[in-house]
Amino acid sequence: MTHTPASPADVLALFATATHERAVDIAASTVTVRGADGTSFALTPGHINEVARVAFTSGQCHALARAVSDATGWPMALLADDECIYDSDLCGDDDIAEGLCACQLDHVVVVHPNGQHIDINGMFNPGAVPDYDGARTVPMTAHLWQHLLDSPHWRPPALDVARTFVAPLLASLS
Repeated sequence: MTHTPASPADVLALFATATHERAVDIAASTVTVRGADGTSFALTPGHINEVARVAFTSGQCHALARAVSDATGWPMALLADDECIYDSDLCGDDDIAEGLCACQLDHVVVVHPNGQHIDINGMFNPGAVPDYDGARTVPMTAHLWQHLLDSPHWRPPALDVARTFVAPLLASLS
């Protein structure tokens, strides 16, 4: 079975249909998601603000990337930083998948069909994602995704919350 990538308009229509009856509840509630280094963020689902931007760049980028990828069919990619590979406390032999140590996996983005990288802050040329300038791009594989999920360097992805940000994010790209 093949998955036809959805257009941003298709995703927006799907989101509107799926949330129509719950819109008031979603807008009124806040949820807490875990971030990097023990932080947590109180988010209003579907509301892109500064707290959401920090949450999805400091611990939950993988959740947002997975949610956008699932909705659109666009692939995910890892932005990798090689600085930690020589620190045995951060990168041991048992923490390597496809030549990458979990500590190298800095940020997860979605790759738009035009080749640009998408995260909570918008759409950027490869190598120009804010705070990850010049990072090496590595295509996400099922093996790397599982490695990320199993790593103590990463939090469990808050997918249900991230899914509420897909339509607003795609709308902001238009």
